[in-house]
Amino acid sequence: MLLPDRLPSLVLLVAFWIPPAVAGAAAAGLVHRGATRVRPALICTALALAALGWSLAWFFFHLGRMPPYLPGATREPTYAPSEAVAGLAVVAGALVLPGSVIACVLAFRRCGRSLRHTPA
Repeated sequence: MLLPDRLPSLVLLVAFWIPPAVAGAAAAGLVHRGATRVRPALICTALALAALGWSLAWFFFHLGRMPPYLPGATREPTYAPSEAVAGLAVVAGALVLPGSVIACVLAFRRCGRSLRHTPA
């Protein structure tokens, strides 16, 4: 019965890398179309902040819908015991944040490379 409530949580667990990849591709498009040259440090900072912001949003989204696959989670998705919150923080820090950074960088490089080789 609780599956429809937890379905968005499951989708975000599997597809957590999609929003950072979109951010990386959008950044590559902005750099390619920009009239002025953007410093690489500024681009890296913006992508790192986007990945960090997404990881925090992912954590707080799941905190309100505690997934049943975390150790210590209960059947009630709105209740989050402390050990389940700690488990969720570990997943967000060890999986979502590095995965988001990798997805962001790979999309930025791939889209930047393909835009660079496209005739204008």
